[in-house]
Amino acid sequence: MVRGRGVKVSHQAARSLGAGHPWVFRDSLLRPLEGKEAGHAIQVCDEDGRPLGWGLVEPEGAIAVRMVSRDDQFEWSTQELEERLATALRYRDSRLSPQIATSSRLIHGEGDGLPGLAVDRLGEFLLIYKYSRAAEGYLDQLVPVLDRVLSPAGIYMQDRVRGVVADERKPPAFHLKGKTAPPEIEVQEDGLSFIVDVTAPVSPGLFLDLREGRRLAEGLAKGRRVLNLFSFTGSFGLRAVRGGATRVVNVDAAARSHARCRQNLAASGMDPEACEGLTGDVFKFLERMRQRDEQFDLVIVDPPPFSRVKGKVFSAMRDWEELMAATARVVAPGGELLAISNAAKLAEEELLSAMGRGAATAGRSARVIGEVGLPEDFPVPPAFGEGRYLKIKRLWIE
Repeated sequence: MVRGRGVKVSHQAARSLGAGHPWVFRDSLLRPLEGKEAGHAIQVCDEDGRPLGWGLVEPEGAIAVRMVSRDDQFEWSTQELEERLATALRYRDSRLSPQIATSSRLIHGEGDGLPGLAVDRLGEFLLIYKYSRAAEGYLDQLVPVLDRVLSPAGIYMQDRVRGVVADERKPPAFHLKGKTAPPEIEVQEDGLSFIVDVTAPVSPGLFLDLREGRRLAEGLAKGRRVLNLFSFTGSFGLRAVRGGATRVVNVDAAARSHARCRQNLAASGMDPEACEGLTGDVFKFLERMRQRDEQFDLVIVDPPPFSRVKGKVFSAMRDWEELMAATARVVAPGGELLAISNAAKLAEEELLSAMGRGAATAGRSARVIGEVGLPEDFPVPPAFGEGRYLKIKRLWIE
């Protein structure tokens, strides 16, 4: 049994933990947490000493402990990891379509009781995302379990303990086990094919959490002119083409993104030139389109949290209003806009307010008429608001 001195938290924090929130914030501790290594299992109690459960120590940052059990007695062991993986896999086997069997999330951190990391299946390979130092305490145990239970061709890991910032060069994903992966792997999603690279430093080329947004876009595309901003490898563009769009324009800062889009179109049995690719700054293209009176019936806006194009820095935390104003000017009257934000620190109210102000600046009226969020393989505890980071808003523009 894991033993040792525990920590006490405030009554407010105890109430939050009782509702199922998986984090103990450092400022809720009654005394500083010192001398414990990352990933050390520690008991958490309320101000009166009543046990609230067990968690893993996070040595730095706003989060002090990541909860792993509500039991009074608990052992964080290999057997426990195996049982949690088995539960996660049973849940997915009972719910997920075979059409995403090669491109799905197998472990979603706190939602699957394995905090601070995620595991994606991409073809024959597994890609682990490590988001916290607390996960370091059990990662070495988990990798052999994943290998034994799932028999992947190989396992890679991206270290995301430090967030991605503009212009920062990130190392490639680390090879942990099995054979090395080729630079191009073909995976399927709902009958479409996408080329991914599990060794890539930031993203393999397909954001699995946007699957419901892509499905929504495909259903809205028929007979419409579609503009896909910050298009990356063109996954929304592929959906729009298959959905019957009359025109699809992708805009991205990287020419290689358009090249990968053409590969994805060809792999999916479609015309590789079905999407027009524009390379450069989104704001400049939007202004050029406005001056030419170009309009689109459906505009998809999926900006990265940070980006820099020729010295201009975009931050999702502060620039949504400007982006909304520029975008609304090219939406045809009665058209629609899919606004996507994955900036966890950007509250929903702030995002909606920024979009409202931006639409007003453009002289347009915007109404939220629908929304989607994370797909089923990204489960989140009800009390864990921070875990519902993805916001996909469907707006009607007049």
